[in-house]
Amino acid sequence: MLGDGGMTSCTPEFHGDPGDGAVSFMHTFAAKHGCGVREIPQGSIVRLRFPYLSGPRNPLTQCLRRFGVRGQSRAEKHLPDEPFSRSFWIGCVSGLVDTDGHVRERRHPKGTVHGSVEYATVSPLLARQVADTLLRLGVTSRHRAIERRSEEAHWVNGYRIKGRRPLNGLEVSRATALVRLADLLRLRIGYKATSLAGVAHAVGHVAPARSDMHGYDESVAVDRVASIESAGRKRVFSFAVGPASLFIVNGLVTGAA
Repeated sequence: MLGDGGMTSCTPEFHGDPGDGAVSFMHTFAAKHGCGVREIPQGSIVRLRFPYLSGPRNPLTQCLRRFGVRGQSRAEKHLPDEPFSRSFWIGCVSGLVDTDGHVRERRHPKGTVHGSVEYATVSPLLARQVADTLLRLGVTSRHRAIERRSEEAHWVNGYRIKGRRPLNGLEVSRATALVRLADLLRLRIGYKATSLAGVAHAVGHVAPARSDMHGYDESVAVDRVASIESAGRKRVFSFAVGPASLFIVNGLVTGAA
């Protein structure tokens, strides 16, 4: 729903290709919650609406509201700030790649295969949260904002568009990160799952740089605390960071309790 779902209408909606696994999953998901499915063809995709079969309250709407993700526009979408399980976050990232992600394979003129998994959203907060979630799962990514301003105004569905919001893109392109990501994700869209498995197989021979100790990524060396000494009682200041409780101090990735 955070990917291709409608988060502001009265009835939850989802847009997708009727031939892929994401739409099939939404059918099953709606039935599990006692909702009907109304399909509205829109060219090559279908718009799914999920009206409740009986009673005044829609359980899907209630669920989205409970986690604070209901009523968000595209640029304001974000993940709920809840301590969900590891399998939940894997499923969440899988769903976002299924809806707004792309698997790309590139071949160097010399024949070397490179690949990437890319995810894009107009919500900068959602992009940062996905990058943070990937890091907690041991996958490094690169985040960049792409300006999409147009010089001349144009019309889309009766609305005058003078400029477009920047697109926030995440890219996982390091061979070791791609292999790890392919092992984690459970994609429902068949061609993306096949492409990811093929890319991971093609770059799987690349060994990570080794160190005696490593953190999320085997090429990132970490230090071990050798000793702790008392410094007495002093006034200190702290701050909260989330959701992975990581921040950078003097170029070092630090964890907050």
